[in-house]
Amino acid sequence: MKKRPNFLVIMTDQQRADHLGCYGNPIVQTPNLDALAARGTRFDRFYVANPICQPNRAALATGQLTTVNGCRKNGIPVSCDSTTYADVLRAAGYRTGLVGKAHFQNVSPIEAKPPALRGTGDAPEPPFDRARRRQRSGPEYEHEIRSNWIKTPDRDVPRPYYGFDELALCIGHGDQVEGHYTGWLRDRLNGAPDPRGRDNAADDGFGKTPQVWRTALPEELYPTSFVGEQACAFLEQTDDRPFLLLASFPDPHHPFTPPGRYFDMYDPAQIPLPESFAYKTGDRNDLPAHLKRVYQFGDEKPDAYWPFHAEADTIRRMIALNYGAITMVDDWVGRILQVLERTGLSENTHVIFMSDHGDYMGDHGTTLKHGVHSHGLIRVPMIWADPTRKTGVSSEIQGSAIDFAPTLLARAGLQEPVGMQGRDLLAEDAENLPVLIEDAGLSFADPDGKTASRTLVHEGWRMTVFEGSELGELYDLEKDPSELSNLWSDGSAAQRRVRMLYLLADRQMALQDASLVPTHQA
Repeated sequence: MKKRPNFLVIMTDQQRADHLGCYGNPIVQTPNLDALAARGTRFDRFYVANPICQPNRAALATGQLTTVNGCRKNGIPVSCDSTTYADVLRAAGYRTGLVGKAHFQNVSPIEAKPPALRGTGDAPEPPFDRARRRQRSGPEYEHEIRSNWIKTPDRDVPRPYYGFDELALCIGHGDQVEGHYTGWLRDRLNGAPDPRGRDNAADDGFGKTPQVWRTALPEELYPTSFVGEQACAFLEQTDDRPFLLLASFPDPHHPFTPPGRYFDMYDPAQIPLPESFAYKTGDRNDLPAHLKRVYQFGDEKPDAYWPFHAEADTIRRMIALNYGAITMVDDWVGRILQVLERTGLSENTHVIFMSDHGDYMGDHGTTLKHGVHSHGLIRVPMIWADPTRKTGVSSEIQGSAIDFAPTLLARAGLQEPVGMQGRDLLAEDAENLPVLIEDAGLSFADPDGKTASRTLVHEGWRMTVFEGSELGELYDLEKDPSELSNLWSDGSAAQRRVRMLYLLADRQMALQDASLVPTHQA
């Protein structure tokens, strides 16, 4: 029997597709990923299923839309009942490992505000005060809470963890990371004070900038190095089983704190601003009030996790540091691939590179994520290097995060579980289907929480509709790649708007949970 192939999946956090050399960026240095693309398939139209960390990672893992797997936004864990691609490979005899960021569960112990019951009369007794009695809460859903790792760095996580038997977690971003990294760092500090965070940062001559500080951590102790070391160690272990390794870097997600030489690698003065920089989202009258309001929060809470407008110098500095973090990841990708080559594993290993979602990075004068589904946020890199092919190609097939798991399982020679909704993007007959993007919205920006949106990308157009609003977005991405002209109310685009609305409804019906598996089995 032919041995099943290995899979090395390399993931970054919050990285735009155009922040790689192989996707046309002339400044950022990513020679190792560029070389990977040169011998693999580079998907030029790969999109998120949801533009936020936890939900899109859930979509990648389960092959399901977030309204189907239930992880609709950050703060809702992936169900322990979910079947992931790692579960399927593990059951087929694979050795499975995850090093770095998982974010399958909540990283904060803050509980969601309970919604008010509707109707009149007496309130029903728990658990009958909820339409779904079983909630995703309790000890089995508390394995990624950062504060728990600070208190107990040597805590254990029951395995398999969503299908992964070997685990080395990073929880957090920048130099503020916990998880298994906490104990690793403690051992290497050997009693020295913890140098992490803004309060311990060195002066960089720029003054205080939101989401930016010069970390006191040296390069060899930074979380990127932890992930790289752990990935190399996994590959160097002798084991005859085929393997799946997910090496998930927490960078280049904010805060922007690349260590050592990577902090000064790119000169902010040499960073061009996006064409849409002056076209600020907060000034627009074609967006619902809650979306305009959220972009004003930056001045009050500059280190918070929602987007904000910034001046040109601040945006340039963030982009420069984002590039530095990406180059550090690329350097470690090179080392990991060297180990793969040296151990003889490269001949039977698929190497995949991707990110969970993008970042505004100055688009419309805004940075970070949440809210508007601009192209820099929803389009992400996807590079797939097949060991049996040596020539690189670019693919115009539109892909979604829900397509990742079925594509991987097809390469492993395994059928996908009933209920996975994506398709094999590398199949010869892969259809160029519309991409549906869900978003539960900015619940903190609207007292009623009615902030959901739905986006459809197809045939070179992007359309977004907003819950409870007649406003919307419609962009011709071929003629207007910077999304400067919203055609939602333009009569010349009326037929296109009607077609996109039809396709949106059709895609939502096609991707509903249509499993015929009985709910009860003897």
